[in-house]
Amino acid sequence: MGRPHRRDGQRGAALIEAALVTPVFFAMIFGIIEFGLLFRNSLTTSNAAEQGARAASVNGKAPESDFLILRSVEHGMQAMGLRNLDYVVVFKATGPDSTVPAACLTASQANVCNRYTAREFFKELDDPVSGSPTGNWRCGGAAYDRYWCPTARQTSLSAGTDYVGVHVQTRHEFITGLFGDGRKLDHTTIIRLEPDAT
Repeated sequence: MGRPHRRDGQRGAALIEAALVTPVFFAMIFGIIEFGLLFRNSLTTSNAAEQGARAASVNGKAPESDFLILRSVEHGMQAMGLRNLDYVVVFKATGPDSTVPAACLTASQANVCNRYTAREFFKELDDPVSGSPTGNWRCGGAAYDRYWCPTARQTSLSAGTDYVGVHVQTRHEFITGLFGDGRKLDHTTIIRLEPDAT
Protein backbone atom coordinates (compact mmCIF):
# COMPACT_ATOMS: atom_id res chain seq x y z
CA MET A 1 0.00 0.00 0.00
CA GLY A 2 1.49 3.33 -1.09
CA ARG A 3 2.00 6.37 1.14
CA PRO A 4 -0.63 9.04 0.91
CA HIS A 5 0.62 12.04 -1.06
CA ARG A 6 0.28 15.59 0.23
CA ARG A 7 -1.68 17.82 -1.97
CA ASP A 8 0.09 20.82 -3.47
CA GLY A 9 -1.95 23.16 -1.27
CA GLN A 10 -0.66 21.54 1.91
CA ARG A 11 2.95 21.84 0.75
CA GLY A 12 2.45 25.50 -0.05
CA ALA A 13 0.89 26.17 3.35
CA ALA A 14 3.85 24.51 5.10
CA LEU A 15 6.29 26.68 3.14
CA ILE A 16 4.38 29.83 3.99
CA GLU A 17 4.27 28.85 7.68
CA ALA A 18 8.01 28.18 7.66
CA ALA A 19 8.66 31.51 5.93
CA LEU A 20 6.66 33.33 8.61
CA VAL A 21 8.02 31.46 11.65
CA THR A 22 11.72 31.24 10.72
CA PRO A 23 12.54 34.99 10.88
CA VAL A 24 10.72 35.31 14.21
CA PHE A 25 12.59 32.29 15.57
CA PHE A 26 15.99 33.64 14.51
CA ALA A 27 15.15 37.14 15.81
CA MET A 28 14.39 35.57 19.19
CA ILE A 29 17.65 33.59 19.18
CA PHE A 30 19.70 36.64 18.16
CA GLY A 31 17.86 38.75 20.73
CA ILE A 32 18.70 36.30 23.51
CA ILE A 33 22.36 36.31 22.48
CA GLU A 34 22.60 40.08 22.01
CA PHE A 35 20.88 41.01 25.25
CA GLY A 36 22.74 38.30 27.14
CA LEU A 37 26.03 39.89 26.05
CA LEU A 38 24.65 43.34 26.89
CA PHE A 39 23.75 42.14 30.38
CA ARG A 40 27.21 40.62 30.83
CA ASN A 41 28.88 43.88 29.79
CA SER A 42 26.61 45.87 32.09
CA LEU A 43 27.69 43.69 35.01
CA THR A 44 31.32 44.03 33.92
CA THR A 45 31.03 47.83 33.91
CA SER A 46 29.53 47.77 37.41
CA ASN A 47 32.24 45.40 38.62
CA ALA A 48 34.99 47.64 37.21
CA ALA A 49 33.62 50.70 39.02
CA GLU A 50 33.29 48.77 42.27
CA GLN A 51 36.82 47.40 42.09
CA GLY A 52 38.15 50.88 41.32
CA ALA A 53 36.29 52.33 44.31
CA ARG A 54 37.66 49.65 46.63
CA ALA A 55 41.18 50.48 45.42
CA ALA A 56 40.49 54.17 46.07
CA SER A 57 39.39 53.42 49.61
CA VAL A 58 42.35 51.20 50.43
CA ASN A 59 45.01 53.45 48.88
CA GLY A 60 43.57 56.66 50.33
CA LYS A 61 45.93 59.57 49.84
CA ALA A 62 48.89 57.54 48.56
CA PRO A 63 50.55 59.48 45.68
CA GLU A 64 50.02 56.57 43.27
CA SER A 65 46.38 56.02 44.27
CA ASP A 66 44.81 56.86 40.89
CA PHE A 67 47.32 54.66 39.07
CA LEU A 68 46.25 51.77 41.31
CA ILE A 69 42.57 52.63 40.80
CA LEU A 70 43.03 52.28 37.04
CA ARG A 71 44.81 48.95 37.50
CA SER A 72 41.80 47.71 39.49
CA VAL A 73 39.33 49.01 36.89
CA GLU A 74 41.33 47.25 34.18
CA HIS A 75 41.19 44.02 36.16
CA GLY A 76 37.44 44.41 36.57
CA MET A 77 37.00 44.92 32.82
CA GLN A 78 38.74 41.75 31.69
CA ALA A 79 35.51 40.34 30.24
CA MET A 80 35.17 43.36 27.92
CA GLY A 81 38.67 44.68 27.39
CA LEU A 82 39.83 48.28 27.34
CA ARG A 83 38.83 48.68 23.68
CA ASN A 84 35.25 49.12 24.94
CA LEU A 85 36.14 51.72 27.59
CA ASP A 86 35.09 55.33 26.99
CA TYR A 87 36.43 56.86 30.20
CA VAL A 88 36.88 56.61 33.96
CA VAL A 89 36.28 59.52 36.32
CA VAL A 90 37.71 59.58 39.85
CA PHE A 91 35.86 62.37 41.66
CA LYS A 92 35.39 63.97 45.04
CA ALA A 93 31.93 63.00 46.21
CA THR A 94 29.97 64.98 48.78
CA GLY A 95 28.32 61.85 50.20
CA PRO A 96 27.28 58.29 49.44
CA ASP A 97 24.44 59.40 47.15
CA SER A 98 26.44 61.87 45.02
CA THR A 99 26.48 61.82 41.25
CA VAL A 100 29.47 62.47 39.06
CA PRO A 101 29.75 66.23 38.30
CA ALA A 102 28.58 66.91 34.74
CA ALA A 103 31.75 68.82 33.80
CA CYS A 104 33.86 65.77 34.76
CA LEU A 105 32.22 63.70 32.03
CA THR A 106 34.15 65.66 29.42
CA ALA A 107 37.36 66.83 31.17
CA SER A 108 39.29 66.78 34.44
CA GLN A 109 38.36 69.60 36.83
CA ALA A 110 40.70 71.23 39.36
CA ASN A 111 40.09 70.04 42.93
CA VAL A 112 37.09 68.00 41.77
CA CYS A 113 38.01 65.08 39.50
CA ASN A 114 40.47 63.30 37.28
CA ARG A 115 39.13 61.92 33.99
CA TYR A 116 40.97 59.10 32.25
CA THR A 117 40.59 57.41 28.87
CA ALA A 118 41.99 54.03 27.83
CA ARG A 119 45.21 55.76 26.73
CA GLU A 120 46.18 56.52 30.35
CA PHE A 121 45.98 52.84 31.29
CA PHE A 122 49.20 52.29 29.35
CA LYS A 123 51.19 55.07 31.04
CA GLU A 124 53.84 53.67 33.38
CA LEU A 125 54.19 54.75 37.01
CA ASP A 126 57.95 54.22 37.01
CA ASP A 127 60.40 53.64 34.20
CA PRO A 128 60.75 49.84 33.84
CA VAL A 129 64.52 50.09 33.22
CA SER A 130 65.73 52.80 35.59
CA GLY A 131 62.95 52.59 38.17
CA SER A 132 62.69 56.39 38.17
CA PRO A 133 59.27 58.07 38.23
CA THR A 134 57.95 58.77 34.74
CA GLY A 135 56.12 61.96 35.67
CA ASN A 136 52.84 60.47 34.43
CA TRP A 137 51.54 60.10 37.99
CA ARG A 138 52.01 61.40 41.54
CA CYS A 139 50.65 64.89 40.79
CA GLY A 140 53.68 66.32 38.99
CA GLY A 141 53.44 69.24 36.56
CA ALA A 142 51.93 67.27 33.65
CA ALA A 143 50.74 64.21 35.59
CA TYR A 144 47.35 62.81 34.68
CA ASP A 145 46.20 62.87 38.31
CA ARG A 146 47.20 66.48 39.01
CA TYR A 147 43.70 67.96 38.89
CA TRP A 148 42.46 66.26 42.05
CA CYS A 149 45.73 65.05 43.53
CA PRO A 150 45.42 61.91 45.67
CA THR A 151 47.65 63.42 48.34
CA ALA A 152 45.05 66.19 48.86
CA ARG A 153 42.37 63.66 49.85
CA GLN A 154 41.26 63.67 53.46
CA THR A 155 41.92 60.45 55.39
CA SER A 156 42.24 61.81 58.91
CA LEU A 157 40.36 59.87 61.57
CA SER A 158 39.85 63.01 63.64
CA ALA A 159 38.87 65.40 60.82
CA GLY A 160 36.84 62.92 58.80
CA THR A 161 37.52 61.21 55.51
CA ASP A 162 36.56 62.08 51.95
CA TYR A 163 34.12 60.18 49.81
CA VAL A 164 35.57 59.14 46.46
CA GLY A 165 33.49 58.20 43.45
CA VAL A 166 34.61 56.06 40.54
CA HIS A 167 32.50 56.44 37.41
CA VAL A 168 33.09 54.07 34.49
CA GLN A 169 31.52 54.44 31.05
CA THR A 170 31.83 51.72 28.44
CA ARG A 171 30.15 50.91 25.16
CA HIS A 172 28.52 47.68 24.08
CA GLU A 173 28.45 47.03 20.36
CA PHE A 174 25.71 44.77 19.06
CA ILE A 175 26.94 41.93 16.88
CA THR A 176 24.02 41.58 14.47
CA GLY A 177 22.97 45.20 14.15
CA LEU A 178 19.34 44.14 14.52
CA PHE A 179 18.99 46.27 17.65
CA GLY A 180 21.08 49.25 16.58
CA ASP A 181 24.81 49.88 16.70
CA GLY A 182 25.24 49.61 20.45
CA ARG A 183 24.59 51.09 23.87
CA LYS A 184 26.47 53.23 26.34
CA LEU A 185 26.85 51.60 29.76
CA ASP A 186 27.91 53.41 32.89
CA HIS A 187 28.13 52.82 36.59
CA THR A 188 29.22 54.93 39.57
CA THR A 189 30.42 53.57 42.89
CA ILE A 190 31.05 55.88 45.83
CA ILE A 191 33.04 54.82 48.86
CA ARG A 192 34.55 56.47 51.89
CA LEU A 193 38.33 56.48 52.19
CA GLU A 194 39.71 54.33 54.94
CA PRO A 195 41.00 56.56 57.74
CA ASP A 196 44.59 56.59 58.89
CA ALA A 197 45.72 57.11 62.46
CA THR A 198 46.21 60.91 62.22
